[in-house]
Amino acid sequence: MASAVVNGESGPAASGAGAGPRPLVHKDLPLVGYADPWSVAPGERVRFMVSCEHPTYRAQIVRLLHGDDRPGAPGLKEETVDTPIDGEYTGHPPSYPTGSSVVVPDDPALRLDDSFTLAAWIFPTMPDKGAQGLLTKWSGSGDLGYALVIDERGELALWLGARGREAQRVSSGAALRAGQWYFVAAAYDATRGSVLLIQRPFPSWPLDATAVAAERAVETPAVDDDGAPFVMAAWSSGPEAQRPAGRGHYNGKIEAPVVYGAALGPGALEAVERGAAVADAGPVRAAWDFALDTPTDRIRDVSGNGLDGRTVNLPARAMSGHAFGGGERAWTSAPETHGALHFHDDDLDDCGWDVAFELTVPDSLRSGVYAAKLSAGDSEYHVPFFVRPAGRRATAPILFLVPTNSYLAYANFREAFAQENGVLGLYHFHGDGSAVLYSSARRPIVNLRPRANFDILDDAGAPHQFNADLYLVDWLTVKGFEFDVATDEDLDREGAALLDQYRVVLTGSHPEYWSGAMLDGLEAYLGHGGRLLYLGGNGLIWATTFDQERRNVVEVRRGGGGMRDATPGERYHSTTGEFGGPWRERGRPPNRLAGVGSIAQGFDRSSPYQRQPDSFDPRAAWIFDGVGDDEPIGDFGLTMGGAAGFEVDCADASLGTPPHTLVLASATEFSPTYEHQHPVHVAGTDVDLHDPMRCDMVFFETPDGGAVFSVGSIAYCGALSHNGYDNNVSRITENVLRRFSAARQ
Repeated sequence: MASAVVNGESGPAASGAGAGPRPLVHKDLPLVGYADPWSVAPGERVRFMVSCEHPTYRAQIVRLLHGDDRPGAPGLKEETVDTPIDGEYTGHPPSYPTGSSVVVPDDPALRLDDSFTLAAWIFPTMPDKGAQGLLTKWSGSGDLGYALVIDERGELALWLGARGREAQRVSSGAALRAGQWYFVAAAYDATRGSVLLIQRPFPSWPLDATAVAAERAVETPAVDDDGAPFVMAAWSSGPEAQRPAGRGHYNGKIEAPVVYGAALGPGALEAVERGAAVADAGPVRAAWDFALDTPTDRIRDVSGNGLDGRTVNLPARAMSGHAFGGGERAWTSAPETHGALHFHDDDLDDCGWDVAFELTVPDSLRSGVYAAKLSAGDSEYHVPFFVRPAGRRATAPILFLVPTNSYLAYANFREAFAQENGVLGLYHFHGDGSAVLYSSARRPIVNLRPRANFDILDDAGAPHQFNADLYLVDWLTVKGFEFDVATDEDLDREGAALLDQYRVVLTGSHPEYWSGAMLDGLEAYLGHGGRLLYLGGNGLIWATTFDQERRNVVEVRRGGGGMRDATPGERYHSTTGEFGGPWRERGRPPNRLAGVGSIAQGFDRSSPYQRQPDSFDPRAAWIFDGVGDDEPIGDFGLTMGGAAGFEVDCADASLGTPPHTLVLASATEFSPTYEHQHPVHVAGTDVDLHDPMRCDMVFFETPDGGAVFSVGSIAYCGALSHNGYDNNVSRITENVLRRFSAARQ
């Protein structure tokens, strides 16, 4: 979806920075859950995590076929599958740990009971949101240790906690300014009983009241240690806490944190601020370089003391630091200016819930879309997963490629559940206003289920993504087609070797998010005889990468003028180092593979296609067997009343539509609310932005007997079931699929 029309959402304002693990706010969803992994084959295990407000709930595996239960739709269709997990389970609502951090295990080198100094560069984004940890070895349960923090007044502060004494908290006296780089330091001198606090804005300006160098007296001894870990961007609830960084989550960037085993004076700290070698300033206990090991969760200590840490809950890596000046924008070429992490109190990688039950997929389960159906009282919730064929080898001529990257991108978008719980997808903003860059499958995604509707469509909402893709699953089943399923993650991992097993590949209705490996696989498949039915719109748009250590996580960094564009210097993905944004900007527009590319979007009504002269060409006339010459195609449908709509694509030779492409049918009767997304120039015509918007249905041949049929519309699959599946959209699709899936002569 282009970002110019539908506003993003930010995380919940209610998530206090000092809070620990949060209880899930169920509201009208007493049952929620998630599965891990999403894609499994017979003999493999899938785990289910569940949160339930009822004392007990029942679980049953079902095969999902259709999920639209609005008036006029075929309704919910599912087939019960008997498995060993069927039965009743104890319900409980577990907490979950939002907020990112870096955790370094407890080590004697970090147990600072004498003089020490903590220093870093910081870029606070919400300094007025309560106490937030920066560099801490603090036990929240006992107020023991030390912590460089932003305090409740938004000021830099040092906390010192010793047994038998109330914790000492000294602050700078000046609130930090949001969106400003600062060099900050706290030097505790145990001999003199004093703390030197420095917060210096960068760049510096005359008369800046936030610039402070202040000395405060404290009582000694000031620090005791109870074995809590060293935490950046939060603090620990205590050494025995289940999650090591549970409280005081910080919003903003941190760069170049360092710990010294002595109280550095103003001159030494100024040298560190100016970029002098860290070791020249004093005895270094630890110094972490966030620019190293960027694609991983490892945080490397470069002091030589081996005090490496790990990121928790996906802070944004490969972020511009204080010295970034607009020069080299790729972190791979200039790590020295991209050494910051951006932390948020609503980051979340994995809810970490206990496994409620797990299923070893039976050998008898054929490939398809399945769910654990949870029920308690009047409540019901489906937790989907996708079953590959046995041995991950084809058992049918047709593959439905499930667009799971797009499901992750749209996770919880425009859902009250996300607003209440901070379970965000790639169409949200963090609480500090920055764009969400990562999305994970290891948390509830409440629009990933049957009956889910996208509220902006039509008057009262209509299916989108997963629920809309069940239209296709249902139609394939009703028409008697044998098909397998695989996910985007499967294609990214297996490439063309996956697709080559099938005579034809079908996309979902909105396959928007593709990795380079996925495009490579599809391009190779089409290059040696593969056949494609692109049955959606706005597809193959955004460069998407997988976290290679956590395949449940995808990353997207946007660009090109949208409202969620990456900050300058931060458009290169942390997971791979590649350039983020639309594939078109990298020379891989969707037109090259699908024949069409995104042109417009609207949310009020869809339109029918009208046949074009190319539809009578002998190369493609068979596609319209049983369809009248002047018959409107799809003047009906469950997605805003037509087959062409929501987001639509058209042919464009300048963007790579093959020159022999046949434009079979076009829709142009769109309402004034539809908005052009990209300039378009169509070969052989004078079409420009002043002409009617157009949605094209196209066909073209590929090498070695392959071919592509594309409809260029998200709404298309919503028309398949009209009139008991007896309609011209269904007939055209069936004509193509039967020809494409037939054995070659």
